[in-house]
Amino acid sequence: MDRSSVAIKKWLPLSLAGAAISLITALVFHVPIGRAIVAIALVVVLIFSGFLFRWFGRGEQGEAAGNEKSIK
Repeated sequence: MDRSSVAIKKWLPLSLAGAAISLITALVFHVPIGRAIVAIALVVVLIFSGFLFRWFGRGEQGEAAGNEKSIK
């Protein structure tokens, strides 16, 4: 599967869900709008980059790098 299509179909909606949760939390706690926007942007970047690094950390068989099972 192409990385860009994975980013658009899976990661972006999850990032937007995190942004929505942050927005609702900021509204409930009456956080100033400037700080809320910064917090929302940081949440989106954190979630998206987490999925990005996880994707690039996978080996050819789909396992995480460094987690190969040793043959006994």
